[in-house]
Order: sequence, then structure tokens, then C-alpha cells
Amino acid sequence: MKKVWMSLLLMGLVLSLAACADRTTPEVQTTPPSAEPRPLTQEEIDRVNEAFSPLVEQDGVTYAAPVSCFFTCYYDDVKNLDFADFLYYFPGDGTLSAEDEAESDALKALPGYPWGNSPGSVPTHRILRASVDQALERYAGITSADLDTSGVPYLEEYDAWYTFTSDFGPGCFVCAGGQVDEAAGTALLWTDEGEDGSRIELALGKDGENWHIRSHRNTASDKLLELLAGLEGEHIGSVRWYGPNDPLEAEQLADLIRAAAAHPVDHPDLTLNGSDTDIIWTLDCYLAPKDQGAYSEDDALHLQVGLEENVVEVFGGSNLPRSKVHLEDESLYQLIRTSCDTPDDIDQEAYAACRELTDAYYDARLAQVGGEGGFVSWELTCFREEDQASALDAKAYTIGAAFRTDPPERAPQLLAGGAYVDSQLRVHGLDWQATYLVTIGSQPAGVLRLGEPTDDGPLSHFDSVEALRAALWTPGEEL
Repeated sequence: MKKVWMSLLLMGLVLSLAACADRTTPEVQTTPPSAEPRPLTQEEIDRVNEAFSPLVEQDGVTYAAPVSCFFTCYYDDVKNLDFADFLYYFPGDGTLSAEDEAESDALKALPGYPWGNSPGSVPTHRILRASVDQALERYAGITSADLDTSGVPYLEEYDAWYTFTSDFGPGCFVCAGGQVDEAAGTALLWTDEGEDGSRIELALGKDGENWHIRSHRNTASDKLLELLAGLEGEHIGSVRWYGPNDPLEAEQLADLIRAAAAHPVDHPDLTLNGSDTDIIWTLDCYLAPKDQGAYSEDDALHLQVGLEENVVEVFGGSNLPRSKVHLEDESLYQLIRTSCDTPDDIDQEAYAACRELTDAYYDARLAQVGGEGGFVSWELTCFREEDQASALDAKAYTIGAAFRTDPPERAPQLLAGGAYVDSQLRVHGLDWQATYLVTIGSQPAGVLRLGEPTDDGPLSHFDSVEALRAALWTPGEEL
């Protein structure tokens, strides 16, 4: 093995992050540490890029290099990296096959399986803890015990995690420059700047004679935080969220966002994989002149929250800093989480007169959506007489109910169509049709469901009591 004559600093970096495990330490020349940070030379930049190459080849096959896994997400502290992203393209320890039936069966028994996949529809990769810890220790000086690993399926009896990646896209860091503080034992490397002036920065720190990754940041996050911290109501052209309530006025929302921007946190991305950090409630804030006819997604701020209290994720359209930030703020979080909350609208006297029929209908709906559907109870949320003129001796009452799951946290995973959840995790909108309790001659007669209600009211569809009765659901009938 040839000797490489260079500064102790870069030799340590290359040996720690690039050299193969079976290499021996070459002879090096040492130089006194500089009192000031110094820029990397082009030779050192080339060596760094060789060290961080995302690909390795073995027996004519190209694999993702373990170091590439550190570049699949951003973090201010390597101990806060997104473990699911880290393992996404990790060079694992084999793919489960028909001979691994016991292991596959154990995996399928984990809560939440099949995660949207049917058995065999995508490859199932086994990744042993020993392999993960080896990579983490080598490049970051930590082990999996230092990380939050809860977002990845794991089998204790095999001491392995499992991923279902079917494509190939390892992380990449291409160094364009950097500086080294030899006295402090730190180095900061960076990429070329993007169109928005941001760049990716990789911080390294020295532990004894080894160099380890400390953070991997996108400076676009700083620019996005600056935008949020300076947001004024006049900058907001339109606000939209997905619930029955009207959003806040632009000035009020801008005040909340500015306050929240003062509290950024290093946090994994919110996901849609059924975890406690699911994206459930969202708010879109379009930055454009007021009263403009249309607003572009390219100029929109997207705010979203899940069940983890007070964590708000924010990212922007392509005309804004291309990054994502997480803010820890109770007021903004609660605003978005409660966006679908409305007070119950129940005429208790009218409901009491029709309770038996109303309860029978929702008991039947619960039987229909329960079981494998996961719903275990319902609560009446609306019983309101429709304001309409009718030639028939009949009345229609709009009715509505919310459904609960056990556990409540399962509810967001069961949403489909126009259904949504409120802040209590009650599911609304399972009856996608407009639903009415109908009385004829002051007596409860049945439940009417209309896919296309009209402004003239539900009873306007019928010219006789007989036709109305024929359209009603009554207890004992199938829904």
C-alpha cells in the first residue's frame, strides 16, 4: 500500500471515513495545528469526495456505500438523523426468500403490517443490527442505541430491521469547498450553492485520532426560517386548510407563524407510514398579492402536523427556499390540529322524539364499518331541521355522527374519501352522502341519503309521500 504524505488532519479524515477496514495506517507527516481555520486544498477536496463516494462495486455489482446513508436526510445532530431514511438504501444482509418463511411470518405479525404492501410484492431487505452499528461507529462514533429506531420494522429474535425499498437512490454529498480548524479538531465541508443561494454543509469533529460526522444541514432551512420570521399579513394572499371551518385572517396567521419561527427544532420528517408522527392536519398559505385571482403552489407555504404535540412541519413551493423546517409551538400546532373541530349542532328536543330511529341507523352504520374497519363506537354530532318549504306532510333533519376507533390513534389510518378527523381523533364524514332523518305526519319514518342534494332541500326530490317512503331506509333493511 502506497504512503500518502499529507497533513495529519486530512489523513485522519480519509482513514476514518474512506479507508477499507483491512488497511493498515500509513506513515504520515505531522504539522503543527494552525491557530486559524484554513481552507481545504483542491487535493483535499478530491480526497474527501473519494471518501464520500456513494457507490461501491464488488464482483461486478454496484452497491450503495454505507457512508451514503448519512446523506439521505438532514440533521443538526447526527443522533437525531431519521433512522428510516438512513436505512432506506442501506446495503443490507440479504433479501427474504421462500426459505425464510418463519422470519417472514414473524415480520407479518408485527403491528401495522403490511404497511401497504402485500407479501412478495416488493423485496424485503434484512439489515442486521451488527451491520448498522458497524457503519454508525465507523462514520459517526455512535451506535443504534443512540438513535430513535422506532420508525422501522424490527424483529428482536433476528436482531434485524427490515426495509422494502425497490429502487436505488443512495444519498450523495459532493464537496466543493471547506475549512478545517486544526486546533479545535473540527471541519466544515460544503457543496456548491444552489439557485436560491443555499448549500449543503457537513460538519465533522475529531474523537481522538478519528474523524466523525456531526451534522448534515441544508442552509436553505436558514433561509426558510428567515422568510417565516419576517412574514407579514400583507405577504399572504390566500389561506386554505382542509376542514369545515374558515381559516384565520392573514394578519393573525402571520403573527402565529412569526412567533413559531423563533423555535426551530431538529426533528425527523413527518411521515405517512402509520406512525405517531403521521401528517393528519394541514394548512396551505399562498404568498401572493391580495385579491389575486389564482395562487401558485410554487409560492405556497405548506404547514402540517400530526399526533406529536406542538411540532409543526413547514416546507415551501419551488419558488421558495427548498427546504423543510420543524417548529415547536403550541399555538400554531393547536390552530392546525383543531382546524376540523366544530361544535355539535343538536336539537335535543327533536332528537329525543326520533332517538330510536336515529340510533338504529348509526348502530347499523357502525356494524357496517366496524370489525376489520376498526370503528368501535359513534357519537351524534348533528340533528338539525332543514329550513325548507314542502307540500308534503313531512320534515327532514340533517343528521351526522363521528366514529371512534380503539385505540384512538388508529383513526387517521382509516381515512378515505371525504372523511376527516377532529382534534379528538373522531372520524367525521363516513356518510359521504347528505343524510337526513325524515318524519311523516310528525312520526319518524326513515333515513334518507342523497348523493346530490339541491338548494331546494331534500324533500324537493319527491312529489308524493309514497315516493318519499320508498326512498327511506328503515331498521332491518340493508344499508
